[in-house]
Amino acid sequence: MYSLHPIGVVRKNSIRIHKRWIKALRGIEGFSHLIVVFWLHSARRAKLLIHPKGNKSIPKMGYFATRTPRRHNPIGVSVVRLINRAGGQLFVEGLDAWPGTPVLDVKPYTPRDAVKNFKIPSWVRLLDEQEPVPLRRYDQSLHQTLRRIRTRRKTLGPRIRTP
Repeated sequence: MYSLHPIGVVRKNSIRIHKRWIKALRGIEGFSHLIVVFWLHSARRAKLLIHPKGNKSIPKMGYFATRTPRRHNPIGVSVVRLINRAGGQLFVEGLDAWPGTPVLDVKPYTPRDAVKNFKIPSWVRLLDEQEPVPLRRYDQSLHQTLRRIRTRRKTLGPRIRTP
């Protein structure tokens, strides 16, 4: 059995690294980009076949062929631009994770990580044309809605479960 231990947490436009791991950041400011690995703690589990981004005009695909956060092991990965480091706070741009998301690892992005020649299916191009705004903007508004729902639940009191 494996266990994962977060090294930090996503904040608005930044990653807050836990005090224990701050020394491990030494030298990271020399990189322009980072690879961030995080646990999609709020994501539900997926069905094996889904319509990418819920678009019913696209045939169902296996969720491994999509970027859905709904996965058996909900691990997220983003390549981000490092704007600045202040102690244990990494200010970044392009992180596709909600505030409060546990961060599992941070790695420097190097030339060996770049893919020069790659291919994507035509349905991905179609989705990109239909949605020019980054999905994370949609996710942030969804996150705000979920936070409001959770707040309402707290004010209404605990849920009563019946057998």
